Amino acid sequence: MQTKYRLAHDPVFYIMVGFFALITTALPTVLSQPRFLPLAQTLCLFVMLAIPVRQRLARQAMITLSIWLVVQLMTMSLITWFAPSQVEGAIGDGFIYRRAYLEWFFATGPAPDSFFVQPFNRVVELIGVLVGSLISGGLIGVWFLTRATNLAGFGVGSLLIPLQGATSLVAALPIWTLVRLAGYGGLIALLAEPLLTGHWALGYYWQERRPLLLWAVGLVALGLLLEAILPSFWRTLFQPVF
Repeated sequence: MQTKYRLAHDPVFYIMVGFFALITTALPTVLSQPRFLPLAQTLCLFVMLAIPVRQRLARQAMITLSIWLVVQLMTMSLITWFAPSQVEGAIGDGFIYRRAYLEWFFATGPAPDSFFVQPFNRVVELIGVLVGSLISGGLIGVWFLTRATNLAGFGVGSLLIPLQGATSLVAALPIWTLVRLAGYGGLIALLAEPLLTGHWALGYYWQERRPLLLWAVGLVALGLLLEAILPSFWRTLFQPVF
């Protein structure tokens, strides 16, 4: 008896996820397209994510998100490292954000785009991930996720330019942001499922998706907590190295 073929079980599918993450990030960024960049990323990731979510394959959905976000973050970081002016044009207020990010690390400025600097933006982001994902099958949540990942990669690449040494990559990584993004991914995959599958029974999700729910909520909470206490320590820890 042949096993029913599922695209989300095919290794080629995950190769395509990485490929489209690379293309939809690199091409609009190099062309300095601030509107096309998040639009292309959002639509493509939404389609890719909908495939395992519609089949109720939570593990495969998280693998899809993980591959996409890693490739997107690395691509944005590398392009920023080698061509910062191109990326500044692809990010809204890119020059201002890059300057603020460098001031945070090398001076005494606050970490830009954090909850304590722009609480309204973070609350809107959380609402977009939670409520937006639930009412749109994940589409709105994916938009906020890709935008936040672009900013994270932009920040990493911006720090890699002036930093040197073996620890420069570690110093440039905003651990608090990465933890929050991981939590966002879990919440989006979970909250997209009811609309995409037509299955709204709360009991099912509490029984079948409870580990994912607890991990995702815990990661978001941890990311926000680290965002409050870690940036100043991170800056102090790595500045003397350079």
